[in-house]
Amino acid sequence: MLNNRSKETEILDGQSFTKEELFQNLKELQLVNQFLGGHANSAKAFENCLENGFVPDAVVDIGCGGGDTIEYLQKKFGDKLPGVQWIGSDLNPWCLEYAKGKHPGNGIQYIQSDFREVQAGKILFHASLFFHHFPNEEITEFLRKIKSMGAALAINDLHRHPLAYASIAAIGKAPGISRLFRNDAPLSVKRGFTIQDWDLILKNAGYENIQIRWAWAFRHLISIVPNQQ
Repeated sequence: MLNNRSKETEILDGQSFTKEELFQNLKELQLVNQFLGGHANSAKAFENCLENGFVPDAVVDIGCGGGDTIEYLQKKFGDKLPGVQWIGSDLNPWCLEYAKGKHPGNGIQYIQSDFREVQAGKILFHASLFFHHFPNEEITEFLRKIKSMGAALAINDLHRHPLAYASIAAIGKAPGISRLFRNDAPLSVKRGFTIQDWDLILKNAGYENIQIRWAWAFRHLISIVPNQQ
């Protein structure tokens, strides 16, 4: 079942849900980020970009969802990056409405945008639980694009593993869990990555010797800066 990345579509990638369902799911995802290492792991990948000498003019969280992660990163690193613009980007206007109301941070700008149409510069992109929504080819194309434009990227995404699948499926059976979480969380693991997947994606994008770190709970962390070839 988990030998290859699933191509099944998550409910969240379609339009068959209400605003209320989405808002509940965003609250659930924030709890996952808080208690299962999402925020902390994003910070590790982000900090590694800074430690490799990349100083951005802007930080852009692609697929920002409810905005809790970009707000967390701004609170943790804002003092180290004076004058940097903090931006949350998502295609779904309901996500942006939620983020603006719940996680405004210190002047975070939320914009509706497609990551595939990004015009990069000296930007540090962050992507948490985002790339598993897309096929390898689209991820590769984005990595090629930011490489050519001199941007950096911090990735925090799911390790496709049987224990991760079983654990999140069990959580989804708890009372009060939304149908989006119950359906999409296990499917997200099935759409997740192995180290071999990332090795191939990075190689096809023109990167070599990029470290892929494993972190709890079943995450892969990748930090890419422009001087890596």
